[in-house]
Amino acid sequence: MKVLQLGKFYPIRGGVEKVMYDLMLGLSEAGVRCDMLCAATEGHPAAVIHVNSNATLFVIDTAIKLAGTMLAPGMIFKLRAIAGNYDVIHIHHPDPMATLALYLSGYKGKVILHWHSDIIKQKHCSSCINHCRAG
Repeated sequence: MKVLQLGKFYPIRGGVEKVMYDLMLGLSEAGVRCDMLCAATEGHPAAVIHVNSNATLFVIDTAIKLAGTMLAPGMIFKLRAIAGNYDVIHIHHPDPMATLALYLSGYKGKVILHWHSDIIKQKHCSSCINHCRAG
C-alpha cells in the first residue's frame, strides 16, 4: 500500500503538521510507503527530503501567504504528477490549498479526510467557549 499525506506546512509549526509527520514516520517504519506533500513556510526553500526508505517529503514553494493560508500553486501540479502512484491520499483539514490541489488533481482513488479543527479566530475562542459553557 502507498499513502500520501496531503496538507499544511513544513517545517513543522503546529499540531496538524506534527500529526502528518508522525503518521508518515510510523507507517513508513512499519513498512508502508507513506509520503507527505505540503507547502513551505516563509523562508523555507522547496525540497524533496528522503526521510527513510519508505518516506519522502515533498515541500513546495509558497507563492504568497493570504489570511493564514500558504498559497502554493505548485502543489496542484505536483499532486497531478504523483497522485497515480498512491492507493490512498490522506488529506488533513482545514487546509484550503490542499483541498484545491486534491480537487484539481484528477485523483479518483481512495481518500481519507482527517478533520483536525474548525478555523476560528483565536481572539474569539475563549469567549466563545465561555459563552457555550454558560448557555
